[in-house]
Amino acid sequence: MKFSWRLLRHFVQAGMIILFLLPLAGCYQVIGTLSSSRILGITFTDPLAFLEVMLASKSLTFSFLLGALLIVFLYILLGKAFCSWICPVGFLIEGVDSLKKSWKKDDQKQYYWALPLCLILSFTLGIPVFQVVSPLGIIYRSLLFGVGLEILIFLFIVAMEFAGHKRGWCRILCPIGIFYTLMARWSPLKIHCDKEKCVKCLKCVKKCDYTSEGLKKTVLGTDEYFSSNLCTRCGRCIDVCPAKALQFSWKHRIPQENNRIDVSESGAISRRKVIEGAGILAVAGIIYPHSQALAAVTPGVLRPPGAVQKDEFLAKCIRCGKCIEICPDKTLLNAHLDQGLNLGTPYFIPRQTPCSLCMKCPEVCPTGALKPLDMREVKIGVAEIDKDRCYAYKGDVCRSCYNNCPLIDEAIQMESFQYPVINSQICTGCGICEYYCVTDPPAIQIKPLKDSPHVNLIG
Repeated sequence: MKFSWRLLRHFVQAGMIILFLLPLAGCYQVIGTLSSSRILGITFTDPLAFLEVMLASKSLTFSFLLGALLIVFLYILLGKAFCSWICPVGFLIEGVDSLKKSWKKDDQKQYYWALPLCLILSFTLGIPVFQVVSPLGIIYRSLLFGVGLEILIFLFIVAMEFAGHKRGWCRILCPIGIFYTLMARWSPLKIHCDKEKCVKCLKCVKKCDYTSEGLKKTVLGTDEYFSSNLCTRCGRCIDVCPAKALQFSWKHRIPQENNRIDVSESGAISRRKVIEGAGILAVAGIIYPHSQALAAVTPGVLRPPGAVQKDEFLAKCIRCGKCIEICPDKTLLNAHLDQGLNLGTPYFIPRQTPCSLCMKCPEVCPTGALKPLDMREVKIGVAEIDKDRCYAYKGDVCRSCYNNCPLIDEAIQMESFQYPVINSQICTGCGICEYYCVTDPPAIQIKPLKDSPHVNLIG
């Protein structure tokens, strides 16, 4: 059977998706998404996600940095290979390619504005902007935790393709692709053209989706090594070469002509304007606490134990889903688009499944959005009793909340052996009492604490 880079690449793409779905089969050696994952105990983090969280939270977590550096090193070696070998959006777009055989000719220029815009907005608004709407995170969270309205972003991406903007998302809107494009200039992995074998048929150029002009210059020119920043190392040019003149090769020399970063004229902005705009937005980000304002208008939900304050949580949560996957009781849920900026963040509903306070979720959080605490230090919220609905206050005998409280006779005490009373200083807000309450709706409910250092709700 003839070897095909295309088939191998599709096998890797599908394999990556299956790999991240292993928790559905009860295998937790791999958890998380492409934003941040833990594979065999080693944490890997998307470098762009790291930069966004660092700028949004104005803080740095060393372990988080280490995970990002591992990925940076990998793609300095492999160039922009992420886009064609790993990214599920690239997999989707190639599927669209197979449906539409005739394409309107579109330029292949890379636009760079999305990357600085995401970083500046993350700093000024206090949230990791791209991580909230990233289709990479959305597709994995949808497969792992269920589909929400946010999946509509893929209809937009597909619509761009059918509108004639081939690889439109990747070239114009995706900041991750831009990040790896900038790193690719140091990659030693290149396409080698054997000039003695090449018949200059240009079939390889017709197959190239990202940088056909650069490849054409290499094939028709004197340079034997093609090393454009835009090359995704997909191998399609190698597969279609009838003379077998093209092969992958490790070469440390970087031809400057092919490796120059090309910015489209339509997307060009003067350096002075960029600096001025970034400066104004940066000053605004320092002066005005946007994160607190955004937190105030974001729907309140109960967070996992150890969560920092609401505005800090929205800034630090990378939406990787690791805490949701590792939860043994499946308490934690993934927030969908109907919950605004909470999109992709973890929360729970006590009446459905309360928190057992196992404290496993802070252990896998890479950013510090969840901090390890002793069970007695946890303050998710506080229980409140509606005496008009509580059977005990109506004269009946009921101790459901008291008997099931993990801090029995401490967080909930029985007054006169009859009436449950909440000790707000000890109550953790785990929701077990609400879950076991026999009334419907429950007479005891978890309410947020506005001033607790580990509560991130605004009532």
